[in-house]
Amino acid sequence: MAAGGEDDRLSDLPDDLLRRILHFVPFREAASTSLLSRRWGSLWRSSGAVNLVEHVEDEEEEDVNLVEHVEDEEDFDLGDEEDDDEVTAEEPSARRRDAFLRAAGAALTAADGDISCDHVTRLSVDVDGPDGYCITNFLDCDESAAAYDIFTGMDVLHTVVSHPAARLVEELCLRVASESDSYGVHRRRRDKEEEPSTDLGVYGLSLAFLPFEKLRVLDIAGCNNLSLPPPPAAAAAAAAFPRLQTLRLRRCAAKVTHLQRLIDAAPGLATAHLESVVFNTDDNNDNQSYNHRDTGACSSISLRCPAATSLALEWCGSTDYKFYYAHSRYSDDDDSCGGSIAIDAPKLRSFRYKGLPRPFHLKSPAPETTTTTTAVSLHFNSDYYLKEDTARVHSWRFIGNFTNAKTLKLKVDNLDHLAVADKASRSKLLCVLPNLVSVELEAAQLMNTKMNTKKSAVAIANLLRCCPVLSEFTMKLNSATTCTDRYWPNHRGRFQPDFYDSVDHFMRRKSNTTTAISSIDSRKGDGDRHVDEVPDIPALSRRSFTCLQRSLKKVSLKFKWSGDDCFGVQLVKFFAQNAMVLEEMRIDSGDRKLCDHMNLNVERWVGADSTKISLKRKNFANSTWEFSRTCPDSTPELETSTTSFIVLPLER
Repeated sequence: MAAGGEDDRLSDLPDDLLRRILHFVPFREAASTSLLSRRWGSLWRSSGAVNLVEHVEDEEEEDVNLVEHVEDEEDFDLGDEEDDDEVTAEEPSARRRDAFLRAAGAALTAADGDISCDHVTRLSVDVDGPDGYCITNFLDCDESAAAYDIFTGMDVLHTVVSHPAARLVEELCLRVASESDSYGVHRRRRDKEEEPSTDLGVYGLSLAFLPFEKLRVLDIAGCNNLSLPPPPAAAAAAAAFPRLQTLRLRRCAAKVTHLQRLIDAAPGLATAHLESVVFNTDDNNDNQSYNHRDTGACSSISLRCPAATSLALEWCGSTDYKFYYAHSRYSDDDDSCGGSIAIDAPKLRSFRYKGLPRPFHLKSPAPETTTTTTAVSLHFNSDYYLKEDTARVHSWRFIGNFTNAKTLKLKVDNLDHLAVADKASRSKLLCVLPNLVSVELEAAQLMNTKMNTKKSAVAIANLLRCCPVLSEFTMKLNSATTCTDRYWPNHRGRFQPDFYDSVDHFMRRKSNTTTAISSIDSRKGDGDRHVDEVPDIPALSRRSFTCLQRSLKKVSLKFKWSGDDCFGVQLVKFFAQNAMVLEEMRIDSGDRKLCDHMNLNVERWVGADSTKISLKRKNFANSTWEFSRTCPDSTPELETSTTSFIVLPLER
């Protein structure tokens, strides 16, 4: 509200827009807008949303607050010491739970009773606390729920979702998060990008209690036992969730049979996003260890998603994956081991995966359908126990499931895992991706040694060989992780820009000409060589690929510049001289001052050792260059045999 009688621009907004804003505001904040005017009081109640947020304090802090409050009461009788301890220990959680349920019941009743709102369409419950133990104590319900006209004998979440006003919700979000779990593991350690090895979450949820008649979106986080009992025989043919379209699970644990039961009960489920979900494959043992050392057979996770068009599996694990420790006993050809995943999704169009490279099987669409998986994003994580050869086999076989893909985003912790040098292995592992027009590759940039450069070049050659119609290729080479980065990850990002600023100032003070950059590169065993001579990449430069001759028009390269013999610079030269229909190349050479650095080097990088590429024009103001290329069979008189391409900075 504007002060002093000035225009109130917020209140000038139409009611529909204000309702949409209040649709996502927590209940307490939304209700407080009633103090502004009668209009605001009706707006939040008619928004159709009830968003409940609760922060659970530590038991000791609540005890201190309770004691301080009690000491202010003059007529308070301490009574028996034993009763005192019991009240101090139990009352804080009970009082907080009581207040939360009272507020939840009032909010649901108020929203459901508004004449301008047919029913509550969105219900969200967000609970967080210092650890799983405190949250569990808060979520345990007692008979006090009966005072708020809702069911008794259940925990807080079941009590809230069972309220009569929630029977027609279309979007249900239940999120519970703790800074550390009941075993004291801090959330920042648990949230590492890795597959979970044990059950996650701090509460259980039976989907049978959910309002399902109009439910379209189900978003659950922090549930350690997601269950759905089988339907009665009389209702087996009917869909339990007839309108459910989107399912999101994060940091949850569920039995595969129950998860499949949920998918089967939602015939219109088009989007499924599973992140950090532990699949429990043993119905008789929910606490089965993830790290097996026995020699038993390996399990496979199999899901049928007949209506899914978008599917994401990110850092999902299983209590029965025999991957760690056990993979060394398995042959690379044995797809039945290592915790394989099988997905039956004939309508799939978008797929995203993050996790260890493992055996993966995707059922192809039926021959009579035209549906293809057009967008694929894969992030293969590495692990100490994972053999390089095994990772290489599983990575390429994983990619081979998406021969109909049009775009591919591929991130690997180790670029060597894509390097297949042996001809027999290439014919066995590599597949043609005939429709793939765009590839984005992100990988760690290893130490600049001949062996690493060769393996990285082989990996890129493998990708180019598989993509005959590739039109856009983006490659990001990140700095390899060091022990310092692992334990102090923020230090490099915080101080590195200042360091490079100092280096730039020093270099400009040392010399105002480009000769400061063109120093002699003296290396043992190689003699003296000027940096103007950008070396070739043997595994790439002597090979011909279909996409380079016919289709590759746009190349983007991001790397850390460490001299003109670094792998990124070699790639600039390679694509400039071998991509015959290239139209645009974008370059980001690292944290240095990009324009100053590129102005000194691009002409050398692109035209090094080439008589067929020449500079047409350059613009130092915006760091752009235009080069012309003479085709191999052309003569200077034939201008039609000359093509051109531009080089410019990569947008960050």
